[in-house]
This record gives sequence, structure tokens and C-alpha cells, in this order.
Amino acid sequence: MTQKSPLLVASVAAAGLGMVMYDNTAVTVALPAIRDAFHTDTSSLQWMLNGLSLMTGSMLPFSGALGDRFGPKRTFRAGILLFAAAALMGSFSTSIGMLIGFRVLQGFGGALLLPNSTALLNANVTPETRNHTVGLWISISATGLIVGPLGGGLLISHFGWRAALYGHTVIALFGAWRIGKLDDGPRRENSLDFPGIFTASATALALCAGLIQFGRRHANYPLATTLIVLGLLLGYLFYRIEHRVEHPLVDPSWLTDVRTRGVLLACAIYNGTIAASTFLISVLSQDSRHLSPLQGGIVVWMSCILMPVGSRISGRIKNVPDLRKIMLRGSIALSVGYVIIAALSQGPFLLMLATLSIAGFCAGLLFSGDTIAILNILEPAKASSGLATLSLVRQIGAVFGIALIGSASELFGRATSIDNGKSLAIALAGVATLSCYFLLKKALTATVHD
Repeated sequence: MTQKSPLLVASVAAAGLGMVMYDNTAVTVALPAIRDAFHTDTSSLQWMLNGLSLMTGSMLPFSGALGDRFGPKRTFRAGILLFAAAALMGSFSTSIGMLIGFRVLQGFGGALLLPNSTALLNANVTPETRNHTVGLWISISATGLIVGPLGGGLLISHFGWRAALYGHTVIALFGAWRIGKLDDGPRRENSLDFPGIFTASATALALCAGLIQFGRRHANYPLATTLIVLGLLLGYLFYRIEHRVEHPLVDPSWLTDVRTRGVLLACAIYNGTIAASTFLISVLSQDSRHLSPLQGGIVVWMSCILMPVGSRISGRIKNVPDLRKIMLRGSIALSVGYVIIAALSQGPFLLMLATLSIAGFCAGLLFSGDTIAILNILEPAKASSGLATLSLVRQIGAVFGIALIGSASELFGRATSIDNGKSLAIALAGVATLSCYFLLKKALTATVHD
């Protein structure tokens, strides 16, 4: 391996992760404009966000295997170009269904690029420059959190929601061009747990569809109930399959180990509440306060601006007791923060923005902290599969959060008003986040005493 510039390696890897971050925030700002353009409802917006996350989560195991077989360089290039091409095609959508279809295609591209960006980074750095390069990678990627809501909001204000999907192409072309300067990673054959992948994906799809159906204005309750029962049965089938296959998607011992189970469950919950709250805050701020897309982008930007700071702080922690302390405090503060945001959602604007930024900081503490926790709990030989499982849990958690809390906002809205329904759902997200404190306390206390 020839010596590569840490800046070059980090900037190429960040083109993938940064583009996904840009997409998440820019599209979130565009949701009210998309809803108005297609005269659609909240459930369709939920599918817009969840279609991408479901596909990404479902395809992550396949994309890792493709990277092993064809090399992370080729797989990453295919993923970044597919993600951008699907976004560009989505900008020409003439119906909400067509747009959701392209979002699903984006999810496939995202699954190809996310795990292979990490593999590509590892293949092009030396042990001496690894930490520095990873720090650069996270910092450069985080610009997507800043450019997405502000740049996306500005484009939407002047050119409409379709313009939010144009920026992907520039980022993708840069990444696809500069990746030629990097070495490829090692290639190897890997076994895949196809039954586990299928049942996990089917479980998530059935539960997500059932939860969203419950929230629709003219809900088909028998269908919603059937889908949820089917999802629970498929979930049990997944659990049984993972105990029998040679190379399981999720190691069954992690589901019985109080440490891994606690961290993974907490990760799923706060990823769900963060994704759902961001979705509702973006729509609510533009609806109730009559903000422009650019002003709505500033609201989303405030919720993201301190995330990298929180991640850097928890990323520097070197022992489990300190990690336990910071993650417990972060989960409590995030829970309280969402309850306060719900109370201020139609109150003093500047105070709400300040609380949003603090909540973002707490989210950053947790996002980096769970990665460190998993690496501390598992032996080195299982670190890669543990991190892959963590990525899968994050995607599935976001899907369930948007489905469950988004539908709760619709149900609350029918009992009160549309805006109050969203505020109550954000408060519900805060209450749900509180459970993470107890899960993490038990898991990390066991880790300390291990």
C-alpha cells in the first residue's frame, strides 16, 4: 500500500457519508413542499423517509458481501453514483408514488456505499494515521448536516422542492473521480444468512406498514392489525432462524447478553425518536409558524449543528466508566429536551432553537458512544459483525420511530388539532427516549463489572 494523504482518503470516504447526511436533512426540510405539491398526507411522507431506510437496512448485509467479493472501491463507486442518479431521477417525479420508488432505489445505493466507505478508508491508511483520518472523515462528512438544511432550504425557497435533489450529483461525481487515487481493499468470499435477511426485512416492512396504516385518516384497522401480527410472527421466525444457521445475521448470544442487548435496544429507540422528532419538527415549524423552507432549514440545522461536537467528545473517551456516565447523562438530557421542545414548539422561537441545538449535542454523544460501547463489549474477532449489526439496528430503529411516532401524531391530531398532535408526538418521543437511560445503565454497568 502506497502512502495516501489522510485528507484525500477522508474526503473520498466523506463524499458517501456526507451525501447521505445532506440528503437526510435537505429532504426533511422539503417535506412540507412535497406534501403540498402532490396534495398528499403524513403517511406518504413517512413512506418517503422509510422507503430509503428500509432498503438500506435490508441491503446492508448484501452490500458488505459485495464489497468483499468485488472490492470496496468498485462497490462504493457503484453505490455513490446510484444514490445520486436515483435522487436526480426522483426530482422529475410526477406523483408521490413515483418519488417513493426512487427513494427506495436511493436506499439501495446508500447500502452499497455506507459500509464500503469504511472498508475503503481502512485499506488506505496506516495505523499511525488511522485516528487522524477517521477524525477528518467524520468532520468532513458532518458538513452534510450543515449544508443540507441551509443549502436545501435556500434551493427550495427559490426553485421548489425538486432543487433539493440536484446537489447529490456534484458530490457523487467528485467521489467517483477521486476514488481512482485510492487502493482497493482485500477481496474474500463470505457466507450470507439469506433466510435471516429475508425474514428481518419482511418483519420490518410488515410492522412499518401496519403502524403507518393505523395513523391514516381513513385507516383500514383490520389490515393494520393483520400486518402487525404478521410482523410479530415473522420476528419470532427470524429469532428461531438465527439460532439455527451457521453464519447468522445477528449473533443470537447478543440477544441474551444484557450488555449487547441493552446497547442495541437503546440504539434502536433513540435512533427512532431522533428521526421521528426531526421529521415532525421540520413539518410543524413550517406549518404552525408559517416559515419559509429556508427558515425551516435553519430549524433543522440547529438540531444538527452540535451533533459533531457531541460525537467528538464521546469519541475521545477511553474507559467504560466515563462512557457510561456520558451516555446516561446524554439519554436523560435528550429525553427532557424533546419534552421541552414539544412544549415550546408553538412558543418562544429562540428558546426552542436553543433547546434543539442541545438535543442535537446529546444525540451526537449517543451516536458515537454506542459504537465505542459495542467495541468495548465484543472481542476483536466479532467487532466487524457487531458494527454491521449496529448499523442495521440504526436503520430499523429510524424506520419504526417514524412509523410509530408519526402515526401517533396523526391520532393525537384527530383528538386535538393537527399542530397539537405533532407537539404531543414529539413529547411522546421524549418519554420513549427515557427508556434508553435504564437500558444503557444496566448494559454499561454490567460492562464495567465484567
